Amino acid sequence: MTQCESGSAPAVVLAAAALLLVMANAPPAHAIGLKMPSYITACKKNDPNLNECVVKAGRNAIPHFINGDRKYKIPNLNPLTVYDFKVSQGTRSVGLKIHMKEATVLGLPELVFESAKVDLKKRHIEWNLKGETISITGIYNVTGNVLILPITGQGPANITLKNCAFNYTFDYDLKKQSDGKDYMKITNSNLKFDTTRVYVRLENLFNGDKLLGENMNRFINENWREVTQEIGPTIAGAVAEVFHQILTNISDLVPWEYAYV
Repeated sequence: MTQCESGSAPAVVLAAAALLLVMANAPPAHAIGLKMPSYITACKKNDPNLNECVVKAGRNAIPHFINGDRKYKIPNLNPLTVYDFKVSQGTRSVGLKIHMKEATVLGLPELVFESAKVDLKKRHIEWNLKGETISITGIYNVTGNVLILPITGQGPANITLKNCAFNYTFDYDLKKQSDGKDYMKITNSNLKFDTTRVYVRLENLFNGDKLLGENMNRFINENWREVTQEIGPTIAGAVAEVFHQILTNISDLVPWEYAYV
């Protein structure tokens, strides 16, 4: 298993503009005070099986997130479009730089909510999800080095991860807004993921030189563990941004009293 991690402020530059544009055009969130979506069941604070309740609610909610929900500013996840997808590792002279102006992320709707840990006193929550296949496709531009070999090219790309396990944790605080109600505000978040295999296919490497291009693709896939250490933080950042924005969008609109009854 290869593990990659993304914090609330990852070193790589990643902007999920498809999500942020929706937020930018929305009215002030705290002025709305919506109730929880009908497809999310609020759990009881004193439920001895609170963690199990959260998992059940999450599993029931995921299918409703697939095509988005404009009322709660949830973007379409089938597929999810991520703009300005960047990998930038190393220095200006040595390292790997990959850029996709528009990347498509497939497989998020098939994520399975495995477990949760909720600590309402410490205001800390942990989610564990698994996905059989996550794929990222788009038109790439790459320069730099893959391990010790120079690489350059531009064209279609496919990065596919198999058997992914995601661990998403976040801390929160409660802040009273102008309507007099408390709303959850995320203060810190982190995502880690494991994967048993990563497949990378970069078309049109080295200005279309098929021999060099095939050899580089073979080299990348034979050394996928090492390559994943370079591209992994960006992938983790993309998935973490999805979790963070969905959670933030709902918590900005729904008072805390409706989340746990």
